[in-house]
Amino acid sequence: MNACRDARRWPAAVLALALLAEACGESDGADARLPDVEVDTLRGGQAFRLDNLEGPAVVNLWATWCAPCKRELPEFEAVHRSLAGAVTFVGVNIGDDGDEAADYLDDLGITYDQYLDVDSELTAALKTATLPVTLIIDDDERIALRHIGPLDQDELIEAIDQQRAAP
Repeated sequence: MNACRDARRWPAAVLALALLAEACGESDGADARLPDVEVDTLRGGQAFRLDNLEGPAVVNLWATWCAPCKRELPEFEAVHRSLAGAVTFVGVNIGDDGDEAADYLDDLGITYDQYLDVDSELTAALKTATLPVTLIIDDDERIALRHIGPLDQDELIEAIDQQRAAP
């Protein structure tokens, strides 16, 4: 009987290990590109197709309920300001109400372009279950780096510099 009970626990254990591996991991995109997903602008304007984003760029997926996201958003803003014109920054809110997300960003002083993934199409296409997620897009519009978890200014600058130095 104990063997049957233990066998039923395997699916949950496998899922937990997969989520843990994703949450702790970094990987390069291996020629992956941003998915053909349209996101709505957070502050009005036209919707944007992410696969049209030109590199170098930083794409950050976040939500208002995500504590690590709240810590890293001001870090990203500081790097965005220091690299103005050299690297495009794009934030994509996952699942929040647009007004709530806009107010949240205003409170934090975030100024770079922000979009909404209301139906979680982007997270589904990227096969990610955790936040925050940061993608570094290279000059050839490939995902050069996918980082799961928060980044501070130094880590973000290092990731951007590594992408820019790559052949």
